[in-house]
Formats: sequence, structure tokens, C-alpha cells
Amino acid sequence: MRTRSARRWWGVGTLLLAVLALLSAARCVITMVYLGFEFSAEVNPIRTPASYYVFVEGGSAPFTSAAVALAVAALAVLVGMTWAGAHMSGRPTVLFSVWSLCLILAAIFPTDNSPDITSFSGWVHQFAGAGILMLLSFAGLAAAAQLAENPAWQPVVPIVRVLSLGAGVLTSLYIASRVIELAPEAFAAIGVVDFGGLLQRASMAFQIGVVMALALHLMRVSWHALRAGSAEPAAPDGPVRLGDPPATC
Repeated sequence: MRTRSARRWWGVGTLLLAVLALLSAARCVITMVYLGFEFSAEVNPIRTPASYYVFVEGGSAPFTSAAVALAVAALAVLVGMTWAGAHMSGRPTVLFSVWSLCLILAAIFPTDNSPDITSFSGWVHQFAGAGILMLLSFAGLAAAAQLAENPAWQPVVPIVRVLSLGAGVLTSLYIASRVIELAPEAFAAIGVVDFGGLLQRASMAFQIGVVMALALHLMRVSWHALRAGSAEPAAPDGPVRLGDPPATC
């Protein structure tokens, strides 16, 4: 028979995944802030993309760990939401998974430390970086559309949409800013400043916000389910989901 204990353990599992996601995302944020201050002289956070921390002595390991931590956060919240009964099948799952894979690939394969991309590692990094910047916005919007159908998840939908759209706008501005690389001296002569590094970091901040917003709501849903499960009587056999209505005798 499905008992209160089964529902409780299911809720504990999703709650732990939510905590893992939050801690991993926080680890990423703290590390990137540290890199920005510690190596500001070597990597200008206004102009230079974050991936160039790998070329600074002492910067490669923290940067790689930050990217992996964010990938872990996204996958943890994705699994936790699925276990909690949120409808994440189809595009949200595919997009979040591919985005996480791009984070790992960008961490493993550094870009070339030159204006031109010539190595295999550099090309892999470029494609993975493009996926990081573009996919999360679509993943967040796809998730929001499906979560809007679930009353338990509706409160987080507007937040996810705003953050996803914000990330998309900032990514578009970052891509547009790369035109400066075609003629940097000409743009400098007319007073155009390269804000590419800042735009990239701002876009990533919004993307991390999407992951953390979903993780926080997963924590709320899991906690409410734990409290409700503690007060429910035993129920007949059947699959356990946090979205199930309370069992009746």
C-alpha cells in the first residue's frame, strides 16, 4: 500500500534535489564574482568574455568548476520537477539538458587565446558557448508554458518568463556587440565602447536566475507536500507524485 511514509520520502527526494540545485547555482555565482574581482586586471569584465579566465594562472579550475556546478543545478532542478509531477516533457527537458551539456563542453574545451578560432577545442567551445547563451531562454519559456497548466506551479511562471525574456534580450545585444570585433579601431575612433563581456555576464545572470527561481519553487512544492503527506492517511497502491490529490479512505 502507498503510505504516508512513501509520500514523505518522495517529498524528501525532491526537496534534496531543490537544495542541491540552489547550492550548485550559488556556488557558480560566488565563483564568478570571485573571478571577476580577483582577475579584473587580467580579464576585463566589461569587454572580455568570461571564458578567458581559463588562460589566467589560477583561474582555469574555478571557472571550470563554476560551469559544471551550474550544469548540475539545472539537471537537479529538472529531475526534481519531474519527480514532483511538473509537466516538463518534450521541449523543456530537451532544451535544459542540451544547455547543461553545452556548459560542460564549454568547460572541457577552452576557446583559443587569439582573435581567430583555429583549433578543434576552440570551435567546440564556440558552438557550446552559443548554445549556452541562446538555449536557456527558449527552455525557460517552454517550461513556463507547460507549468502554467499546473496550479501548483503557476506562481513561478511570470518570474520564469521575465527572466527568460531578459536573458534573450541581453544575448541578442551581446551578439550584436560582436560586430565591433570586425573593426575595433574604427568603432573606438567614433567612441563606441565594447560592452561584450558585461552583456555576456548579465545574460548568464538572468539564466542562473531562471534555474534558481525554479529550484526555489520546487523547494516550496516539496515542503508543502511533506507537510500534507504527514497529515494524510494511508492510500491504496499506485504511483506516488507530489501533485497527487490527498488520499481518502
